[in-house]
Order: sequence, then C-alpha cells, then structure tokens
Amino acid sequence: MLSLSLFIIGSIFGSFYNVCIYRLPNDLDVISKRSFCTSCKYKIPFYLNVPVISYIINLGKCKNCKSKINISYLVVEILTAILFVYAYSLYGLNIKTLAFIIFYSGLLIIFFTDLKYYLILDKITIPLSVLGLIFTFFKHNPFDVDIFSSIIGGVIGYLIIYIIRFLFFKIRKVEGMGLGDAKLFLMVGIWLGVKSIYLILASSAITGAIIGSLIIFFYKKDKDFQIPYGCFIVIASALYPYLGSVFYNLI
Repeated sequence: MLSLSLFIIGSIFGSFYNVCIYRLPNDLDVISKRSFCTSCKYKIPFYLNVPVISYIINLGKCKNCKSKINISYLVVEILTAILFVYAYSLYGLNIKTLAFIIFYSGLLIIFFTDLKYYLILDKITIPLSVLGLIFTFFKHNPFDVDIFSSIIGGVIGYLIIYIIRFLFFKIRKVEGMGLGDAKLFLMVGIWLGVKSIYLILASSAITGAIIGSLIIFFYKKDKDFQIPYGCFIVIASALYPYLGSVFYNLI
C-alpha cells in the first residue's frame, strides 16, 4: 500500500518536473500558472491533468486541439514514480531516501532540458550542488561520500570541463562546451565524490562521440552538429553508483 502511495506521489512530482522542463528554459512561472497545452494554450482542467492516466486516456493528445503531446511527458512521470518507490526500497523512510530522490530528480530534469533545449540551467545545478554539500556534511549522502571527497570532486569536475572548454575555444575559435556542462560536473562531483569524475568524464565523452558520429553518418548531419552532451553526463552519473565500483575493482 505504501509503495502504491509513493508511486502516485512520485507521478505527481513527475508532472511538476514536466512543468519545470518546459517552463524554466522559457523563463515562465512554474508555480502560479495552470498547466496548458503548448500548442493551443488551452488551460488544462484538473480532472484532465491526472499524471500518467490522463496521457493514456487521451491517447497522448490535447483534449482541445488534438495535437500530439510528446511522449517524454509520460516517460518523466513514470520514471519519477518508479524513482520514489525504488528509493524507499533502498533506504526506507529517512533522509537518505530524500537525498537520493533529489539527486536523481535533478538528473532527470537536466536530461530533458538539455535534450530539448540544449540548456543545463543554473537554477537546477547550483541549488543541487548546495544541497549535495549539506547532505554530505551531515553524513546523509546516500552514496557514502565524505565531505572532503565531495568538495574536491566538485572543484575538479568544474575545472576539468572549464579547462577543456577554454582550450577548445583557443584552438578551434568556437564554443565546444558550455559552462552548463562544467556546473553539471560540479554538481555530480559534489554528490558522487572525486573518484566518480574521471570515469563519468571518460564514459560520457566516448558514448557522446560514438552516438554523435552515428547521427552524423546516418542522418547526414554536418560535422559541427551539436549533441546534447549533458544527456550523456547524466546517464553516466546515474549509472556510476552501480557500475563505478565494478570498474574500479577490475583495474
């Protein structure tokens, strides 16, 4: 019963995350304004705005204009609901559960803002960096990272991307990476510690290069085609707590 309740609560939060994903990059209010169709601006009544269920019943279309609603809305709601249940299964009802949910919720929002708008927002990464330090300082970090590793991880994560960005600009005279990527690594380093930085950097860079090359080849994109690198950082960061120790045990 509790798991079902958490699933419902998680889906409600997922619905709010969808609001953040659309509105924050467009500088829109995320609190006071009612949900609306992004195509026809129809204000969605509460009985048509039930997470997961409304999307399925309406077959992924706006009730008013019948325009298709991106399936990412459903994906975010379901993933968030699963996240809440999974976090509880790991830690029960305590502060570590809250920290776990906050970290992965941040990654989820960042993934979709970067995927859709090529933006990694300070409004997400900076507050989460501060929260990560607080949870670590009071020993509530769910990834067992101490305060020293957290601070060093954040600093090194930021500096590595900043230096790469600086050198790329000096050599190519174009922006290769944004400061949003550096701030994302700051956040990740704080939450996951200094050991995570090198593996996340390497795996995200390799994966991004492979996927980017495939897209350029199969879809005939220009070689300067921009890929949302933050998405690959997010995926690598999300998997690190589960695969990082395996990798380090092998070397």
